[in-house]
Amino acid sequence: QQLRGVRFVEKIFKALSCSWRIEILRLLKNGEACQCEIIKQIPLDVTTLSRHIKILKEASLILERREGTKKLLRLRDKRILDILKIAEELSKQ
Repeated sequence: QQLRGVRFVEKIFKALSCSWRIEILRLLKNGEACQCEIIKQIPLDVTTLSRHIKILKEASLILERREGTKKLLRLRDKRILDILKIAEELSKQ
């Protein structure tokens, strides 16, 4: 049980180890967004963006739902933004 928890935490921090994935999380801070909107704000090709989104989903940081052909993304838990804020504050000390 405890090992599963440690691996889950490891997966979260591994997902947070990429600036592109952090930027995706920040773009979702105000609520749900279409993947098509995110691609306009991040200079990545669709395949690379999809790979980053997959990693964030596997770490349970974001959720995805489909609406027709649109992939709508949202944060699973907004407290992840608190973790990012704390990390930024630590980097300034």
